[in-house]
Amino acid sequence: MNNRTRSSAGFTLIEITIAVAILGTMLFVGYSALSNISWGKKTIDDRRELRLTAASVLSRLTRELQLSFGQLPLLPPRDNLAKPYPSTVVLIGEPGTLENGAPGDSLTFLALEGGQYLPDGGRHSGVVQITYRVEPDPQDKGGGKEELFLVREETPLIAPPKRAYGQTMTFPITDAVTALEFRYYDGEKDEWVDSWGIEGREGLPKLIRFSLTLRSPLGDSQTFSTIVAIRSAAKQQ
Repeated sequence: MNNRTRSSAGFTLIEITIAVAILGTMLFVGYSALSNISWGKKTIDDRRELRLTAASVLSRLTRELQLSFGQLPLLPPRDNLAKPYPSTVVLIGEPGTLENGAPGDSLTFLALEGGQYLPDGGRHSGVVQITYRVEPDPQDKGGGKEELFLVREETPLIAPPKRAYGQTMTFPITDAVTALEFRYYDGEKDEWVDSWGIEGREGLPKLIRFSLTLRSPLGDSQTFSTIVAIRSAAKQQ
């Protein structure tokens, strides 16, 4: 009997190397698939958050514009209280440009019961003056932050104007904004214009179109637009 044949114990170096290579490949493929799934979920969540933010802002502004009150003039300018606006100036839209070159318009109007807070227990006229604009965080007291915020300012329509401005409430809505643009439809002249509240374009426009560009946490940028039909709300007694 030939006793030279014997069983080999263990694995050879080549077999171990091949096994490690296969295992490494499987781990890499699995990690890549998991990373793609994770990134896909983050992207979906990111876009969903952007749409929810846009929907919240647009629906809020739409609701307030639908409560526009055109039967009283705006409060006098804060820096010139002695010079009131004519009775026909009930809405002012001013074009602007941000540092990034994008539109940074502002809009000021009166709304019936349009605000989140009613000073002095709601004993005033029930009408508030609302302003939307883009600016650095008004609550950042010299912190050096560079983010731009969509800011909402609300002032009760009460007399005297100094007292009204003393009850102004200003707060940021979102820091995701990179552009804000308003356009106004002049029904008499049948044209869209970039500003409102100047001579010849007073009262309330027939339509307001506004576009809001938002930047998501992942850096995706989208523009959302809508058009609102304007009709002066009647003052409740």
